[in-house]
Amino acid sequence: MKRLISRTEIEKYDLEKIESPYFAQIKVREFFRAPYALEGLSELLFECNVFTNSCPVEKHRRRVLEKLAAGDWLFVMDRPFLPLSRECRVKYGYLMGRRLYMGPGKWEKVSIDYDGVKNTAIIAANRLVSMGDEGRAFLSDGKDLANTTRGLTQKWVRLDSRDDQLTHRSVERRYGELRTIKQRYMEGNDNWQVGGKSWHWQPVTPDIAYEYEDVKK
Repeated sequence: MKRLISRTEIEKYDLEKIESPYFAQIKVREFFRAPYALEGLSELLFECNVFTNSCPVEKHRRRVLEKLAAGDWLFVMDRPFLPLSRECRVKYGYLMGRRLYMGPGKWEKVSIDYDGVKNTAIIAANRLVSMGDEGRAFLSDGKDLANTTRGLTQKWVRLDSRDDQLTHRSVERRYGELRTIKQRYMEGNDNWQVGGKSWHWQPVTPDIAYEYEDVKK
């Protein structure tokens, strides 16, 4: 697929399929002698008041290329040399529309809030139970913290260059959105332990978590 689109249509296309404006100029030059071979080029020429038979004239070409350089028109293709998704945040953020504020990303840990008053009461109750374990220091076993709770807060942030391959699978959310996951300290399955169980916060949630479209559906 190769075609030119107006900037107003950017929301309809994946940013991974849009060429950087700089390289778009280079690639569109190849079609000036056969404008009809590239879908959308005729519309761009019309907007620039350039006739198809005038394309070989350099001053007319410059008028068209300026539209591409400014991002007023975009080059969509299957394998861009430098996808717009990598350039937007630095040079072309103004092209992104709502994608500047929302889009694919990941949940990143912001803070952990332990329910202090509630947990103090729970630990005190656990202390009474542990008194029956002779010779064991309190808090030396995970069960001494059983049923304590905490809130893990995460923020939706942009994917970085290491996560580019996940862009197509990720759900889209507003950047900066927060979520808090309530966790309880309990004994549960743990394949890394010899006995198959350990005490840990549940539900288990990594500090950085991804959310995919197929999972959401």
